Amino acid sequence: MVPVNRAPRLDPPRVRHRPVPAFKRWFGRGKRRVGYYRLRDGLRNRLREPGFRRALRSTDVFLVGHPKSGNTWLAYMLAVLLSDDRDGEVNLYNVGDYVPFVHGRDHAIADYDHLPNPRVFRNEYPRYPRRYPGTLYLVRDPRAVLVSFWHMFATMFDDRDMTLSRFVDGYLSGGAPFDGWHRHLGRWDRQVAAALRRAEGGERICIVRYEDLVADREAALQRVADFTGVVPAAEVPAGDVPAGTSGRLSRAVARGSFEAMQELEGRHGAEAYAGRARGEGRFIRQGQAEGWKEEMDPADAARIEAAFGSVMERAGYPVS
Repeated sequence: MVPVNRAPRLDPPRVRHRPVPAFKRWFGRGKRRVGYYRLRDGLRNRLREPGFRRALRSTDVFLVGHPKSGNTWLAYMLAVLLSDDRDGEVNLYNVGDYVPFVHGRDHAIADYDHLPNPRVFRNEYPRYPRRYPGTLYLVRDPRAVLVSFWHMFATMFDDRDMTLSRFVDGYLSGGAPFDGWHRHLGRWDRQVAAALRRAEGGERICIVRYEDLVADREAALQRVADFTGVVPAAEVPAGDVPAGTSGRLSRAVARGSFEAMQELEGRHGAEAYAGRARGEGRFIRQGQAEGWKEEMDPADAARIEAAFGSVMERAGYPVS
């Protein structure tokens, strides 16, 4: 039986981390330059791959995407679908009980043998992507991604001195704060280009655009449900949804509105924050496709476009 509706941990507000000593930052950069982390991770991956392959099922699907691309949003709607949740037991805090995150730890799928088929896992750091039976790749305009990522960083670390411009600088260069926080994260352009190549190469991968979810949540979620095999072809609608529609799908679509999720976060919290900086930031923010235009300096947007322009256009994001 899947555990549901855990009580939120009432952690005290997270205080700002102490600055990392200069010698530790220098030592870490040196290890990256000589390939220490790449060698270490490669060895770990080889040792853990047999266990991953044993635990893998042919119906497994992996939800992959750059952080702040809507991964939790889509995972929450999928959790409602997977569990046929009619009683509101799924929320943004316990969503990992239904759609577990295994970021960078693909072998951890072995811990979820109790979940029925199809299982969906979230992974922002996939280790064996070409072994995945099915991949949902969620992509979002990188300008919006970095604005949302910046807000998340400021809330998680209570760092109000990090400007968006400095954040973009660090992301593009691999400098602070990305020389420590999310140091294993692949840049947006490299991630998206790899996903597009896999799709063009015939792998079973479904590219989902965040903006399509915003524009028509029901149509986009139906496509995702068809890909994962969550919703049976013939399903008797439940009494709380319009006739002629899938009860599970309509329920997930309705509960996936940003207004509904903001209210849900207010009652239960969100797994990514888990009580950190409570009251000073929300995980569910605006949910707008082009809200970045109100917060990002045009010069910062131009730098992102210069770095990612060719991949942005391939993914359907025109540059200025």
